[in-house]
Amino acid sequence: MKYVSTRGYKYASLEDVILNGFAPDGGLYVPERIPVVAPDTLISWSGLTFPRLAFEVLSLFIEPSDVHPSDLRRLLDESFAAFDHPDVAPLAKTPDALVLELFHGPTMSFKDVAMGFLVSLTDHFLRRRNERRNVLVATTGDTGPAAAHAAIGRDRVHAWVLYPTGGFISDTQERQMTTIDEPNVHAVGVHGCADGGDDLDAVVAKLFADESLREQCGLGSVNSVNWGRVLCQTVHYFWAYLHAVGPEGVAAGERVAFAVPCGAFGNLFAGFVAKRVGLPVARLVAASNSNGAVHDALAAGVWRRRPLINTVSSAIDIVVPYNFWRMTYYALGEDAAALSAMQDEYVARGEARIPKAALDFLREIFLSDSVDDDATLATIGTFYGSNAGRYLMCPHTSVAVVAAARARARDPEVGGGKIIVLSTAAPCKFPETIARALAGLSLDDVPELRHPRVAAQRTLAQKGTKCTLEGLENHMREALRLYPRTS
Repeated sequence: MKYVSTRGYKYASLEDVILNGFAPDGGLYVPERIPVVAPDTLISWSGLTFPRLAFEVLSLFIEPSDVHPSDLRRLLDESFAAFDHPDVAPLAKTPDALVLELFHGPTMSFKDVAMGFLVSLTDHFLRRRNERRNVLVATTGDTGPAAAHAAIGRDRVHAWVLYPTGGFISDTQERQMTTIDEPNVHAVGVHGCADGGDDLDAVVAKLFADESLREQCGLGSVNSVNWGRVLCQTVHYFWAYLHAVGPEGVAAGERVAFAVPCGAFGNLFAGFVAKRVGLPVARLVAASNSNGAVHDALAAGVWRRRPLINTVSSAIDIVVPYNFWRMTYYALGEDAAALSAMQDEYVARGEARIPKAALDFLREIFLSDSVDDDATLATIGTFYGSNAGRYLMCPHTSVAVVAAARARARDPEVGGGKIIVLSTAAPCKFPETIARALAGLSLDDVPELRHPRVAAQRTLAQKGTKCTLEGLENHMREALRLYPRTS
């Protein structure tokens, strides 16, 4: 298996893809082909544990010459050993939806599902090369904490987690980064980010564009620009489907829809990959909050950049969902020149028109919606107040639940079949938002908001660096040079 860039670069090995994040031409890596499995093979995976299912799915893309099967099994076992739930990601049955709980990892978010594996794989390749990497993570919520935790004890990986200050992330999310007392974990809070994480992404892109700095300091990324993150996220689609199949669930081979909170579009792109591999996916529902970049693009056929709106579902407050470029590459028939032209137009004009054939391709796979804060908060309250069984969800999951209900109402295939909501974070990470949603109810009466790790972090000292957006690039250049790629 070789890898190509969405902008045309050919070819890269898996090792280069994982360690470098971005392709040399600035594009995003994708496999030169997506393998397909037969329906019988898919059903034969029923009953596997999560790590063993991950091994089967990832082995479609990872050759034994890249990672020996025994090493791959070990890395996967290590990655999921710290999860609280024995199933890793249990499928909850609520009165109104099937909810895949992806938040039972060390930092209580779905980012743990793929981040632990990606950092373990990065460390594996670095040891083989006898090198170090500085991985840069721009975060508006859960990616930074997951990356910081995964880097603990990895002496060949320095994790730089950059986050916007000023209410873009919750206090719990910030503490999950700033209370880690490890020499290779660096939390950097950045003031003055009007566009939140998108401002940070722009600075990170500049650093990666400096070839000298990239080579000297061994820059890498564990954001979902990294194919390794996307690849591992395909696993939970297979897991959810196989656990939904049964006497009271879906029939083997029946198509299922998935509703997914839409931020940088990495989790949704993973769903597309799972569908191409052979998972019976009816539709993927891209559930955006009021920022709605993907929803606007699919509705109007024009991808526009507009000012950021701060919402209660802050982790998906993103106006440039960069993995949508990966998706558009496939919608354009894997035409790197056409995608490059679109990206250049977007950079120059702040918008780019999606050709009709590509738009039709996208609309065949995706439904989309934009959910405002009122609907998000109301749905949290409704589900928790249900007489049929109280279920507390985070605001991002609530966005997906609302979008799923709307999709049922307007799409016959979704309305007549099963839909699985991907729940992306534990509600205890957002007590202020939950308090608004459950107005009138004492939070002392909400046991789901109590978690020993969250309580412990409130007693720990915080460390980290604070700087302005204007000074971030220079600060990072100086700091990164202290940790060269090779000694």
